[in-house]
Amino acid sequence: MPSKGNMEHAMRLIFGMASALILMASTARADDPMQLAVVTYGKIPAGSGFETEMFQNTEISNHVASALREALAARGFHYQPGGRGLVFAINADRTGRSGISPPAGSYDPNNGQLHIIFNTADTDQQGQGVPRGYRINLSVYDRESGRYIWRAEIDDLKPDANPFDATKPMVEQLVAALQKSVMPSE
Repeated sequence: MPSKGNMEHAMRLIFGMASALILMASTARADDPMQLAVVTYGKIPAGSGFETEMFQNTEISNHVASALREALAARGFHYQPGGRGLVFAINADRTGRSGISPPAGSYDPNNGQLHIIFNTADTDQQGQGVPRGYRINLSVYDRESGRYIWRAEIDDLKPDANPFDATKPMVEQLVAALQKSVMPSE
């Protein structure tokens, strides 16, 4: 059972993440079909080694992992599967009607990680469900310490968004936001 201090720390992180996501969602432009929410817990060393980890082994997630590896390599990061550096945990899927949305929270017993997803979408359209779109969740944690450094969610809210067409611009926005948390190289 987790200690009281660990639970309080986890609750502060969840509250901070929820606050940041709500703030980011409320500042999104109405005419922009892409909405980005980011939470930063620390700085990311420039040029770090990294690997990718998928929440689900799907064609869409593999496509995102490939685009992410390419975008990170272009910015000086080094892909090192099985390494001791950063891990980019990826969850990508269609959302809304006829789509499969991730659970509100899930626990992965293989690596002891709790995945919590906040839905900040407009819910005024009762009974119709959320319009179909596409979402990428990206979390960065340090393999050695297990500490999360950075998390983000980007949604393409265009009706019937095509994940294979939308992935590259969405990953570019994610990596551009990630760059704000990267320590300058010495």
